[in-house]
Amino acid sequence: MKQANLGRGLFILAMAIFFGYRYFSSGGTLYLAFMVALVALGMVSLLNYLPSQWQVATLNVGITLFFLDFVFANINLNEFAKALMQANYWMLIPSAILVLVHLYFRAVRWQWLLKPMGEVPFWPAFRAMSIGLAGNIVFPAKAGEFLRAYVLGRSVGLAKTAVFATLVVERIFDGMTILFFLVMVIVFGVNDPLLQRAGIVGSVVYVGAIIALITFVKKRHWTDALVNRWLPPHLAQRLLKLLDGFYSGLNILKNPRQLAMVLLLSVATWLFIPFSFWAGLLAFNFGVPILWQTPTMMLCIIALGLTLPSTPGGLGVFQAGVKVGLVLTLNQSKVVANFDEVAGAASIVVHVAQLIPQLIPGFISFWAEGLSTSEINVGQMDKG
Repeated sequence: MKQANLGRGLFILAMAIFFGYRYFSSGGTLYLAFMVALVALGMVSLLNYLPSQWQVATLNVGITLFFLDFVFANINLNEFAKALMQANYWMLIPSAILVLVHLYFRAVRWQWLLKPMGEVPFWPAFRAMSIGLAGNIVFPAKAGEFLRAYVLGRSVGLAKTAVFATLVVERIFDGMTILFFLVMVIVFGVNDPLLQRAGIVGSVVYVGAIIALITFVKKRHWTDALVNRWLPPHLAQRLLKLLDGFYSGLNILKNPRQLAMVLLLSVATWLFIPFSFWAGLLAFNFGVPILWQTPTMMLCIIALGLTLPSTPGGLGVFQAGVKVGLVLTLNQSKVVANFDEVAGAASIVVHVAQLIPQLIPGFISFWAEGLSTSEINVGQMDKG
């Protein structure tokens, strides 16, 4: 039995046990249906009869259902509907505008990351980025990242492997920026031991990643020597060719000025998302003021949660992040009596307000780039 199949099968069975517990403790035919389906799929996975892509899909759906249960299991549907009807949906306009400002700064930052390979105009970078972000929402396994590198390479003639390397650097800067926000929240508002440990672990991971990338750039010959030593010649040549393209996308790490600009633009990029969350939250009445710590904490929790497998768009993970952020930062003794219902309603509305301003530019950019639906199949794309 393959180790991957064993691990996924056991995890699926663990989720089946959770939903079985929920069924026997609170009833509900949905819990029973989830339990039976997950037991069957888990056993088939352990017997190596379920294809790996279906195992991954099962894990994604199971984790999404777990988080949705956390948010919505005990709400009163009438109060939930009342919270949705009483919301001030005009606040979603500034929320969506702030997401678009975030996208602008994100595209400018990507231009700076791409500078070592040449000057890339704003609109090709923006269209490729928008298509990739929309792809991450629609497709599983962050397939939009490959689509993004493919589109930009296709439109401006850059090596797709080099472009993808800039996305690796971008993700590291994203993680560092969000960790910085987490530290600010912990220092100036929320003193939670679990969050402190998460911040420490995250810092170690991202600092380690930066050290690894800088070592790769400065001591490239070390990597080449290891590849040539441990791989057969034909495989070594193929891997070294890929590393050549990846290496060219990391040249920004050699330029302190460009690196400083990327750092400043990273802060500017992610500063607007908590403000966008804030505007969406102000559409609801929680009984207490919404301070800056609440949407900032949400950003940190959701970003951490999205590293877990989930269905496209972060459904479930996003809703759980909104609720946990509210619980950690609001005075729970003064919130409205129907807090769970209001939090659930807000989690859905704020999520939609984040997705639509990303999907619309993505679909428009897909049309403007003249892409065909067959090119969406990332596995068949030319990654050269």
